[in-house]
Amino acid sequence: MTQKMSVFVVGFCCLIFVLAGHAPAQAAEPAAPSTQGQSAAPEQPSNLTLWNFFTEGWSQEWTHRVTPGGAPDMSLLHVQTNFLEREFRFDSYYQENLSNDSNKGTYFTDALVAYGINRRFMVEVVTNYEWKDLKGSPTQDGAGGALLGRFQLVDIPGSSYAFNVRVSAPNSGIGLQETEFTSSIAGWNDLTPLGLKRVGLYYSIQEDTYTGPAAKGSRRNDLLYDVSLAKTWTEKNTPLLGNFTTFVELYSTTNLDGPGREQGLPYTVVNVTPAIHLNLTRNNVLMFGVDFPVSNPHDFGKTYRLTYVYDFE
Repeated sequence: MTQKMSVFVVGFCCLIFVLAGHAPAQAAEPAAPSTQGQSAAPEQPSNLTLWNFFTEGWSQEWTHRVTPGGAPDMSLLHVQTNFLEREFRFDSYYQENLSNDSNKGTYFTDALVAYGINRRFMVEVVTNYEWKDLKGSPTQDGAGGALLGRFQLVDIPGSSYAFNVRVSAPNSGIGLQETEFTSSIAGWNDLTPLGLKRVGLYYSIQEDTYTGPAAKGSRRNDLLYDVSLAKTWTEKNTPLLGNFTTFVELYSTTNLDGPGREQGLPYTVVNVTPAIHLNLTRNNVLMFGVDFPVSNPHDFGKTYRLTYVYDFE
């Protein structure tokens, strides 16, 4: 882990302590109370915190905390997920590379299965396929895969934090020979107690490290960070529009090395994604969104995203 990432992680952990603001939870503590502005939630699971990380949750059955009256904690498009899941997820996007001299567009799909072992640990298996529509050349395409582990650091009413580690295999079909190692911290807070009814704040920071054969001067380390706001307008049991949510994600990538820095160009790319999230049924979720580049220069015009999720709950 790079020195810059270490500073980010320490700062983020301090933020967790400040936002959580709860005394250490005991293994036999009573059900967690609801926060101000949220309805009572009977039979809530016990609090998980950093203080009881080694003693609480490992022997408990997986569950996703729900607090009636508050913002539902949900997965979005870009920001790293902050809770453990049991789901099948399919993502796809098409990226217009309007300013790129060689690549007209990129198509990408992935499918994953995530399974929460208990309340502290989850595993996820990912497969993906990417193809590039090249100008004056045959289409370049190939398949890849990844394995992810997620640890629940904090799970209390109104707040959730998780740590993710991921290993992604090279995709030689599109010319990638490097193995990618990723670590990230993700968080969520329900802003209902602040008077913002059913509004959730999401954020994450991620470091990517690339190892393996690569051209001299290629990028070997980067940081990705995201801040998202989501407003939920309907209840989950609303037919076809359950938990109808509008959200916007502001996400950035900073190359810590590589061509951008060597050429003296801006090496932080900023993008914004307005999107919607809805439950067609209790277990079937759809998300739609469009990425718009904010910073300049940028290689693409827009990215159109579609995600389907089936929750095994």
